[in-house]
Amino acid sequence: MIVPWLHIVTPEGVSAKVIVQTVKLFAHEVDAVHLRQKKWSAIQMWNVLETARLEGIPMHKWIVNDRADVAASCGVRGVHLAYHSLPVYTIRPLYPQLTVGVSVHSPAEIMSCAEGGADYAMYGHIYETTCKQGLAGRGLAGLISCRQQSDIPIIAIGGITPERVTSVINAGASGVAVMSPIWEASSPLNMVRRYRDAMHSLVH
Repeated sequence: MIVPWLHIVTPEGVSAKVIVQTVKLFAHEVDAVHLRQKKWSAIQMWNVLETARLEGIPMHKWIVNDRADVAASCGVRGVHLAYHSLPVYTIRPLYPQLTVGVSVHSPAEIMSCAEGGADYAMYGHIYETTCKQGLAGRGLAGLISCRQQSDIPIIAIGGITPERVTSVINAGASGVAVMSPIWEASSPLNMVRRYRDAMHSLVH
C-alpha cells in the first residue's frame, strides 16, 4: 500500500502571519496545505503565498481553494473547487498545469467530479466535527459508496483523529484532510506526526 496522503486545511479567523509561521513548522511532513480563507480577497491570498515562498515553504505544497487564478499566478500545486466554484471542466483546460480537486458529498457528485476531469475528490464530513456543529457525519458507509462509484482518489475530511485514520483508509480513502486538530494543538508539528505515524503503520 502507498502511504496515504495527509492534507492540512487552514481555518478561518487566523492571520496571514500565523498561517505562514505555522505551515512552516510542518510543511515538510505533509502532502498538501489548503489555503481556505473564504473571506479573503485574491490579493490577500497572493500575498500570503508570496510570503510563504520567501520563508522557504515549497510552492508545490499549496492548494488554493476556489481561486484558480491565484493558484496559477503563484505557481502552486493546485486548486480546490467547492459547490460555488466554477465547474471542474471549465477550469481544467484553462489551467492544465494545476492539480484540480473538488469537494463532494454523495456518490452522484463524485461521479460528476470524475467525469469532469478532477484529479481527486474530497468527501465529508465523515464524523461529527466542531466545524459543522449540529450536523451528523456522513459516516464510513457514505465513503464506501463513493469508492464503489469511482476509482478517483478520495480525500476524507471531517472529525478524523489519528485513531480513526486506519478505519477511514480501509473504507476506501486515499488520504485524509485535517483542520482543527492541527491548528488547535499546542504543537501542530507533533500532531501532524501523530497522523503520519498512523498512516505509515498501514504500510508495514
